[in-house]
Amino acid sequence: MGNVIDKTFAILERIATAAPSPMLPTQLAEELNLNRATCSRLLKQLLDMGYILKVSRQQGYIAGPKLLTMNNLVNFQGDFLDCAAPVIDRCAEELQTSVLTAQLYHGKRYVLYHKNCSRELDIRITKPCFDDIFETATGLLLIANSSLEERLACFRREQKQEGTFLPGFENETTLNGKLDNVKESGFLACEKEFQWIYAYPITRNGTFFAALGASIAKEQYTAAYHKKICKTLKAAADEISRKLTPKYTIG
Repeated sequence: MGNVIDKTFAILERIATAAPSPMLPTQLAEELNLNRATCSRLLKQLLDMGYILKVSRQQGYIAGPKLLTMNNLVNFQGDFLDCAAPVIDRCAEELQTSVLTAQLYHGKRYVLYHKNCSRELDIRITKPCFDDIFETATGLLLIANSSLEERLACFRREQKQEGTFLPGFENETTLNGKLDNVKESGFLACEKEFQWIYAYPITRNGTFFAALGASIAKEQYTAAYHKKICKTLKAAADEISRKLTPKYTIG
């Protein structure tokens, strides 16, 4: 792993994603490929700063109060989530499935809000961001609405890291054509291993802003259910988009 900042944030993110279970220094050092002495030193600094708490010597560390207070202060995309969260909750409950919204930042997929009402799928957001652009419906919709440069940069990075690609998106020569088709279609629905996955665009003032996605277990798939998911997701994406567009009046 790279410099001390990379190591520090790697430790912090791993402890946060393990919550509420504590992490031992030996676990962290092994998982993150860190020198044990370096890991212990960085843990002490994070502990002194309030980012983590020590449960006990036998159990290890958990996320601390400063993470919570920072989250409360930031309110990232607050106006968007105020609009989107109630619609996503309603949509997930109506479809009895998993529904989320995501955005793309520096080639990584960030899930900003998630509601799971599925009895078949145990989907939990356990990481701050995901390197799964080319294996998720929301990821593909996000990268389809990005620049050509970002598309290729993400593709080459995933190839280098031996990432997973949905069928049809693993060839650099045909990649842009495939992504253009996704962008022009305005949605994505496809089969993936044990799931069917879906994504629809959310716009702000007519410009692509985020992806709204859903997943169902493959055994749940029927033509009628598929049609209902597409109709409900599109309506939800359109509703959120309308709420994000300011209404002007002429006085």
